[in-house]
Order: sequence, then C-alpha cells, then structure tokens
Amino acid sequence: MLDFEMKEKEGITVLRFYGSIGAANAQKLKLAFQKLPEENDRLIINLGVSFITSEAIGYLIQIYKKYKEKKGDIVLCNISDNVRTVLEMIRLHKVITIVENEEKAVAYFYQESK
Repeated sequence: MLDFEMKEKEGITVLRFYGSIGAANAQKLKLAFQKLPEENDRLIINLGVSFITSEAIGYLIQIYKKYKEKKGDIVLCNISDNVRTVLEMIRLHKVITIVENEEKAVAYFYQESK
C-alpha cells in the first residue's frame, strides 16, 4: 500500500510517501506528481518507502526533467537502504540529489540559493 501527503515547508513543496511502491500502486505516485503546484520550482520528495518499481523510478525521472525545464530542482530524502541500492545501481544518485532527511533537504535549497 502507498500513501502520500503534500505540504509546504519554508516555501518548498514537500511530498511524503509511506509504504511501498509496487506494480499495483505506481499510478498513485503519478497521481501525486500531477497534483504538484506549477508555480513552485523546488521539490523535496520524502521517499520513505520500503520498495520501488522501475515504473515508479521512471516517474521520478519525469518529474526531475519537468523541474529542470523550469530551472528548478528536486531532492530525495529518507531513502531506505533497499531503495538507495536500486537508485545507486542505475546511477540516479549522480543526477538527483539525495540527502538524509527533510531538514537537510531544506538546507540544500537554501545553500543553493546563496
């Protein structure tokens, strides 16, 4: 099962996921991305999930490209060891910034703006 919530934290959109992103619920990830506010160009994805499919990784890449097109950025945080291993195997960590937690993700955006 996958649940998500969207909040704003210090002017940054934060999208939090809970559960696992399996084949049956990867569309829920896509739905969450469709609900993102267009005007915000900074996104933290709190990926607190235990499992992720290749389809879901494809959605992450799509949203990354969308934010880069509008000169924005995304940061992933709260990544489980299993999910981190998958992301590192496909070298996504070389493209998308990954930090430990939401506080460090917020700090990343404020450091980048200086």
